[in-house]
Amino acid sequence: MGFCTVQSPIDGIFVLTMASSDGHQYLTDDAIGDLIASLTAVRDTPGLRGLVTTSRLGSFCDGVDHDAAGQPDEQVAARVGEVVRLLLEMPAPTAAAVNGDATSLGLALALAHDHCVVWEGAAVALPEARRRRPLPGYVAALLRDKVAYARLRKLLMLRAEACTGKELVGTWYSANDPAAADREVVAAEACELLEGIEVGSGKNYATARQAMWPESCAAVGMEITRPRRPSSPEQILHVRKKIMYKTS
Repeated sequence: MGFCTVQSPIDGIFVLTMASSDGHQYLTDDAIGDLIASLTAVRDTPGLRGLVTTSRLGSFCDGVDHDAAGQPDEQVAARVGEVVRLLLEMPAPTAAAVNGDATSLGLALALAHDHCVVWEGAAVALPEARRRRPLPGYVAALLRDKVAYARLRKLLMLRAEACTGKELVGTWYSANDPAAADREVVAAEACELLEGIEVGSGKNYATARQAMWPESCAAVGMEITRPRRPSSPEQILHVRKKIMYKTS
């Protein structure tokens, strides 16, 4: 049995479930490869309307088991960056059904989704500062894009403090307020959320996502086209005159 199973309980909406024997859902080399293959298959499915990522038992995802990792941290982080990129490129809405702890690169995996539906007892944390381990740049970018409060970003990344889904309500972009009291309904809530979103062109949806979170996209190597800003007062005045002329 692989790390991922994919089912479609609702037409066009796919649920990717991560599962490992120890319940940590560690991102091993095989697990990352399975995630990449599964996400690619979902992305290329005609009629795709949404993707929910969740876990079966235990944690949502605890990132990398550094005691057992067979690759250097940089290589593992780069491969997880491929997973993050696939999620940011997905031509349909995405939701992480966080029904257990999300730590380290597992939290980055959750943040790479458009929405988070969170169990109130789930802990999210970035313990790397305490363990004196580096984090890839895309983790900080995702935090800046998805967590509005600088104090919370500091607690998570610089002080390595854990927060529960219940404590996080109203401070980040989780879609369920309050957080779900029953962990068994988190995935169903995520499916219901995506079912209510109408998307026309998947390509246009993905482009809009990239415009909304350009820093995260750029951090995983995506080419983002940004409008050029006027660099001088004269150029700013010229642009304003053009706008006034067009609207008059």
